[in-house]
Amino acid sequence: MLASHTGRSIDIVNLRRAHLDWRTDSIHIVQRKTGQPLALPLEPDTGNAIAQYLLEARPPSTADHVFLRTRAPYRKLADKGSLDNILNKYLQSAGIVRQPGDGKSFHALRRSMGTWMLESGVPLTTISQVLGHKAQDSAKPYLSMDYARLASCARDFREIPLGRGIFQW
Repeated sequence: MLASHTGRSIDIVNLRRAHLDWRTDSIHIVQRKTGQPLALPLEPDTGNAIAQYLLEARPPSTADHVFLRTRAPYRKLADKGSLDNILNKYLQSAGIVRQPGDGKSFHALRRSMGTWMLESGVPLTTISQVLGHKAQDSAKPYLSMDYARLASCARDFREIPLGRGIFQW
């Protein structure tokens, strides 16, 4: 859930309790990839899921990282590969077959999040910041076509006057 709402993977692995600001419903991290600080909104359902995990499901540990291995020794997840293993486990339990390059990955969640933001009218500058890109053009490959808005730009064929030829100008 956190990955689908933030578009992050390695930053989730490195997430610490101190990064969660429950008062402002936000997450404050330094991006591993860029070294830049980033504040992200903590959606209520995602915050509730994290709180439930911390209170009821997280293995007992003094580790400061939020997400831990499920087997002893209970320490932070090793890397992005740990998240891929978790994703594979849930895909498999849901009967979803995953093939290399089929789009069933954490990176696909990042693309989906960017597209959802675009469809919700979030400015490209904000989407770029959330994705952790300095240049707006870097965010464009993460954005899929907004078909609903594109369709709203199309004219109905009944509005086009017809003449003797194909078109009347």
